[in-house]
Amino acid sequence: MQRTVTDNTRWFVPHARMRARRALLFPLFALGSAALVTGCASAPKPVEVPAAPVQMAPPEPVVPASVDGMTPAFTEAFASADLRARSIAFYQQCVPTVARLRAAGRFGAVARAPRAIFCERDAEGVPIGGVFDVDSAFKTPRGLAAVRLDGDRPKYTGALDTAAIVSRAKLVRDVNKAVTPVWARLKRPFTVIPVTVASGTHEAWVIPRATRAGYFVMGGDAAYVSATTGVSQTVDHTKTWMQIALPARGQVRITSAEPSVAAVTDLASARYYTELGRDVTVTTAAVTSTLVPGLDPATGARVVWKHQSTR
Repeated sequence: MQRTVTDNTRWFVPHARMRARRALLFPLFALGSAALVTGCASAPKPVEVPAAPVQMAPPEPVVPASVDGMTPAFTEAFASADLRARSIAFYQQCVPTVARLRAAGRFGAVARAPRAIFCERDAEGVPIGGVFDVDSAFKTPRGLAAVRLDGDRPKYTGALDTAAIVSRAKLVRDVNKAVTPVWARLKRPFTVIPVTVASGTHEAWVIPRATRAGYFVMGGDAAYVSATTGVSQTVDHTKTWMQIALPARGQVRITSAEPSVAAVTDLASARYYTELGRDVTVTTAAVTSTLVPGLDPATGARVVWKHQSTR
């Protein structure tokens, strides 16, 4: 059965396997400092997803013209949050794909292959995934190798911004160190995912994971940037963390705790379950948002958001 990934790619998911996986959490795998997962509680064992072409969201937040009566301020804020959600969804596809390639010897003998994973796209929009090692000071990457993720995984031979790769890896490491004690006490598993925004700023998003199979988390995310004293928190939705059961069939309703624009976690969840063939509605106190079939001319996505005011 063919599914269309929102970032203008094709993701082939066998129908029977999709049914077996649709009640699972985001499949998150990581190796090394660039893709770190912290398990603060016993989380369900992830199920491997099929290798597939993956496409990162555009680096520039695209603000579409409002056709649904939403205010320009809402439209811009929603586009900014959705940009991050799409980047996170890309990362969640890319990391397990690169991990499988590494395990298959794509980057050399498994015992000696670099362990850190990075995911990005180049200036022409080509999705890239690769591996590297880094010194303890996070200054120099070693053994860096990358492949294109939009076809048969050929070696990527273009230029790579090694400084940005290392900077993101260090930020992820630092955020893991900063949040692990608190999240461990709360018994909340999480994954730290790097996101680069239009300004070039690197952010690290702490994305909560459910503690039980068949459940997912609404809200609860947090974001950090680098600071002279370590890391600085820019978003804190941790108090809105709520774990709910995923319905076996029918519509998935995500009730965001945010007053207007849904949390990044909620939008990322909506995109994930939409790709699995579910109808998803995200509701805040002000707006109901649904992903519907359509073409976004700015990104090439095959689904677009439809908003309706609830006031």
